[in-house]
Amino acid sequence: MGERDERADELSRREFLEQTALGVSTLAVNVVQASTKLRGQMVEYPSGEIKIPAYLSLPQRSPAPAVLVIHEVFGLNDHIKSVADRVAQEGYVALAPNLFVRASEPPPRDASNVEAIRRAATSLAPDVAARDMQAGLDFLKMRKFARPRFGSVGFCMGGGLSYRLAASGYPELACAVIFYGRTPLELVEKVTCPLLGIFGELDRSIPPQAVREFEEALRRAGKRAEIKIYPGAKHGFFNDTRSEVYDAQAAADAWQRTLRFFREHLGA
Repeated sequence: MGERDERADELSRREFLEQTALGVSTLAVNVVQASTKLRGQMVEYPSGEIKIPAYLSLPQRSPAPAVLVIHEVFGLNDHIKSVADRVAQEGYVALAPNLFVRASEPPPRDASNVEAIRRAATSLAPDVAARDMQAGLDFLKMRKFARPRFGSVGFCMGGGLSYRLAASGYPELACAVIFYGRTPLELVEKVTCPLLGIFGELDRSIPPQAVREFEEALRRAGKRAEIKIYPGAKHGFFNDTRSEVYDAQAAADAWQRTLRFFREHLGA
């Protein structure tokens, strides 16, 4: 086990003892095996009557600002965990919750099964998911390695949830990134932090015209927002495990744009 893993292991054990009296506990440390190339660990946090499993990845230095990483309709898989690791490598605490723990429908295994994707996406009530995400940020506020200045980034379904989090009124949320998520215009007035919206020109579920309408609504409402539509990019273009939609050039630029946005609003 490397120095980084030993540090995370010791930190997790110490904070378990400190937080048990408050009713917040981590799971037994299960550092992912090196063969997966993942560097974080699974934890859990309370939200209402249940506990939410989540993947936690820590930066080299702490305390640090934190980013909530919100999964696609495919759930908390290794791709999303690897995104959390990338966020942590940039100097942020990264927490990726498994929001499907409440859902009646499991995440789909087949990206081509449109009906399974639709059923899974609609099985998550947005207001409940917003509370579970806020509970994740509350969890981080009680951790010594996290500073209470937060951002969020979500993909596909998670992009829409990142937007809803930005409209939920959470006071310490300093910024939110939306990767090709649905953005209902009725929520625009409720947005309380700067937004970065990233979309694909060839996204048939969120066409450029809808993105431009969203951008215009944000402008009229006086909200701080940056919107980018990538030419030739499809829905899901950031996911490098899906060769049918992955666009390496657009993904690389979108990642750098996201990091600049986090540096501007979170520091680190």
